[in-house]
Amino acid sequence: MKKLFILAAAVVLSATFLKAQTADPELDYIKKAYSKEKKAIVNEYMKLDEQGGTKFWPVYDAYEASREKLAVQRIGLLDEYDTNADKLTDELADKLAKALLANNVSLDKLNQKYYGKMKKAVGALSAAKFMQLEVYLQTTWRSVLQELVPLIGELDKTKKD
Repeated sequence: MKKLFILAAAVVLSATFLKAQTADPELDYIKKAYSKEKKAIVNEYMKLDEQGGTKFWPVYDAYEASREKLAVQRIGLLDEYDTNADKLTDELADKLAKALLANNVSLDKLNQKYYGKMKKAVGALSAAKFMQLEVYLQTTWRSVLQELVPLIGELDKTKKD
């Protein structure tokens, strides 16, 4: 389990650098590397037999395609916040807050939708096991990103310094 945690942490930390990438080929490379590493973590954690894997992986791949779109959208919002942090207005703060909340809701709905699909494919126990790992990775990723993003009150302090 310790090995899995270290690997998961490495994947999540590498994902934080998505924000720093600006060129599309670089972003595509990082997304592919993250996806490949994440799939290895999921594979090791799930320990599916051949029959379970045959049913699980197509559902997982469809889930990841949808989740990735939301992740890219979230990173874009964080990038927009970072770019405009020193000139944040009520209107922009409202726009970004609403978009981020909508992104959170979309991710929760996606998780719920795919839990049902995975449950049909591999049973409730394996579906719950996957969702537990997925929510763990999402929470860790959000926490790492949150540490990198200054709070609005902190922005005021840096303006005075």
